[in-house]
Amino acid sequence: SLQNDEYSLVFQPQISCQTGKTVGVEALLRWTTADNQRISPDIFIPILEQTGLIHDVGHWVLEQTLQVHNRLVKKGFPPLRFSINLSVVQFRKKDFVLDVSKLIEESQVDPKYIELEITESMLSENFPDTIEKLVKLKELGINIVIDDFGRGYSSLHRLESIPFNRIKIDKSITDGITLKRKKAVIAEAIVSLAKTLMVDITVEGVETKEQVDFLKGIACDEIQGYYFSKPLSEEALAEFLKKEMLQAP
Repeated sequence: SLQNDEYSLVFQPQISCQTGKTVGVEALLRWTTADNQRISPDIFIPILEQTGLIHDVGHWVLEQTLQVHNRLVKKGFPPLRFSINLSVVQFRKKDFVLDVSKLIEESQVDPKYIELEITESMLSENFPDTIEKLVKLKELGINIVIDDFGRGYSSLHRLESIPFNRIKIDKSITDGITLKRKKAVIAEAIVSLAKTLMVDITVEGVETKEQVDFLKGIACDEIQGYYFSKPLSEEALAEFLKKEMLQAP
């Protein structure tokens, strides 16, 4: 599939609660087979991990994302932060940090515009190795995000040891956030935790104006979800950003 160019990337905008403008995008991998079938990431990502092919595909994702970043800048758009999800299998590779460093050096993208998303499950396995790699990535100037926060096992006592810049609240918490008091309280607690730790917070899966208003009210930094935009192709993202620039006062 990789050799046949069946993989593609789409990008979902992340909107600043303060300015209402796009400040970053999350790169998402998609697979459309030769006979035009779309395979869900929930199906093909585990297969890539089990076979070890996640290393080649993950390398391709980062390489393509850096190229998209450069192409958008060449078109005159301000540099955006690009977030890329990491697989635990990919992250465990011995030369992972070196591979990332080489790709960024070759692309000449400023590392501050690269954000790598790790899941809570990564923090529960081989913790010393995880921290060592995260520290090295941070030294390169890359931002680290704890993704799907609140969905897995949140080992809060370990947070002080993890060099991260951002927490992403999972869609499972966002759903019903304006209808269920417990979810609202949990969201407020996570935002408060992020502020105390002096890290940013992005909320995923935002689909209604009521959710947007609530999240702005509890001082979230960024919002991501279908309310603002579905994941977009590179061309559609450029149009989205162009339209946003034209609407600027």
